[in-house]
Amino acid sequence: MKSLYTLCIFLLAGSLLTACQPSDVSQVEGTDRDAILAYSEPMADNLFTAINENNFANFAKDFDSGMAKAMDEKAFADIQNQLIPKIGKYVSRTVKIVEASGKYKTVIYDAVFEEDDPVTVRLVFNTEENNLVSGLWFDSAKLR
Repeated sequence: MKSLYTLCIFLLAGSLLTACQPSDVSQVEGTDRDAILAYSEPMADNLFTAINENNFANFAKDFDSGMAKAMDEKAFADIQNQLIPKIGKYVSRTVKIVEASGKYKTVIYDAVFEEDDPVTVRLVFNTEENNLVSGLWFDSAKLR
C-alpha cells in the first residue's frame, strides 16, 4: 500500500510540474534535435540499464537537484515494484518526439518492455542544470 501511495505522489508531482510548465512547447527538428539527443540518449541508456539492473546509484546519477530530492532509493524501489511485475524489463526504444519549452527539453519515446509494447516514456532535461534529468514518466495501458 505504501508503494502505491508513493507512486501516486510521484505521478501527482509530475502532473503538477507538467501543468506548471510554460505553454510554449514546440517540437524540435534538425540540428537542434540532434544536439538534444546527443546528451539525452546516453542518459536514457544509463537510466534504462539501471532500472533493469536494479541499480539506484546509476539510475540517479544524471538527476538535476529537484529530481534528486524527489527520487530517493525508496521511490526507486516503488517504481521497480510497479514496472517490472506489470510490464517486465526494458528492451528497446525509439525517439518519437523531441520538444522544447523554456529551460526544459523533453524526449518522448515509444519503448518496448518484455511484457508491454508500446510504453510511452517521457524524459525531461533541465538546460539550466547541465541538461540533467528533471522528470521521468511511464505510461501504457498495463500501467494504468
